[in-house]
Amino acid sequence: MKHPPVSANTRPVVMQLQGEAGKRVALSAVRRVMKSHAKEIKALADK
Repeated sequence: MKHPPVSANTRPVVMQLQGEAGKRVALSAVRRVMKSHAKEIKALADK
């Protein structure tokens, strides 16, 4: 998955979520990374 370059219109936002909302955001990010890098993670695990 390729991301567009960061420009003046699309800058990262600092999010300070705590509690249940923060947990949901973190788990969602982990799932997204694991899905996009599944082959690499498996290759490293099999070494």
